[in-house]
Amino acid sequence: MLFKYKAKKNLNEVVEGKIDGESVEHVLAKLQAEGLVPVYVEPNGQDFPVAQAQNQPKKGFGRWQLKQLVLFTQKLYNLVNCRVELLIALRLLEKDCRNPAEKALIGDIIKNIKDGVTFSAALSRYPQYFPAIYVNILRAGEATGRLKEALLQLLDYLRRIEDLKTKVKQALAYPIFMVVVGIGTIFVMLTFVLPRIAGMFEDFQAELPLPTRILLGISDFIKAHWFFILLFVFALILIISKKGKNGILARIKYHIPIAKDIIYKQAIANFSRSTSLLLQGGVNLLSALNDAIPLIDNPLYIKQLQQVRRDISEGKSFSDALAQFKIFPDFFVQMIRVGEEGGRLDSVLADISESYEKEIEGDLKIVSSLIEPAIILFLGLIIGAMVIAMLLPIFNMNTILGG
Repeated sequence: MLFKYKAKKNLNEVVEGKIDGESVEHVLAKLQAEGLVPVYVEPNGQDFPVAQAQNQPKKGFGRWQLKQLVLFTQKLYNLVNCRVELLIALRLLEKDCRNPAEKALIGDIIKNIKDGVTFSAALSRYPQYFPAIYVNILRAGEATGRLKEALLQLLDYLRRIEDLKTKVKQALAYPIFMVVVGIGTIFVMLTFVLPRIAGMFEDFQAELPLPTRILLGISDFIKAHWFFILLFVFALILIISKKGKNGILARIKYHIPIAKDIIYKQAIANFSRSTSLLLQGGVNLLSALNDAIPLIDNPLYIKQLQQVRRDISEGKSFSDALAQFKIFPDFFVQMIRVGEEGGRLDSVLADISESYEKEIEGDLKIVSSLIEPAIILFLGLIIGAMVIAMLLPIFNMNTILGG
């Protein structure tokens, strides 16, 4: 397959041309082996659909969640660490696998390796399962004969991401549970309890207090249209939870006062950790940024970081390129500058990631401790108001009977 490329030969000379390769990753490796620093690589002309087809998993393979990728990496590392040859290790994983889709995937990877394809190149054909950063770290490990160390690095990286996501879910689990229970309680009170209490006063032929009448109106509306209300709520949940750049949640999460700070810090932590891992694996800065930038998950930051990458390819330092856009705080830029000057960019990025991960943990504890009493207070006020509205006719029984 033919690819077009643009690469830096040195600080002042940029070369362009065409090169043959199995995939984008394969071409990047060939260019780096020739001493070039790739700026961009893309399929040439009509070859693009072919490249797309080669990167698609076979029908029925499905997708992997982060937990599944961690488990696969853990098992493979354990076997390789016990000095089991890679192909034999994969066969053992295939034999032990009970999921037909995963079994087929591992079997296809084994077939590719037997056909002469490297392990990393075989994984690169299934981007739904193995992201670019995963493939590139393994490629660097293969090239240096340190596959076991590369797997260990990936395992640590994936576990950190999974641990952070777990902490976010744990911080939100109890508040969400309370909201669901509260909504369920309100629904039961409106549809079952209130109508029975209201029936006690029908024979008195007296006007009920305004709060009670409002509550009865809401109860009647819910009983008459409960199906459409549930349908609307279900559709609303689907729309809000829709993933991707066009989802409502994806757009509003950057504007929610407390959440946006945590999301911002998580983006910095993920970007720093990913870039550090790639640099430690021997990947050059431009290629490392190419893989790490999409992990930011913010369209504005991605666009600016892509410009940062272009500026670096034209000779600017990483810190100077970052300083133009204010994507990250001054502290981050200064730390990057220190890392560049001391030749410790990978370790500095790892330190930055560690720092922000600790900040996120602290923020989650604070948010969790504040949101729980706030939800309890809010639901308590609503349920309390409903109880008072239901009991008002009883308190005013003498007035009703007198009327």
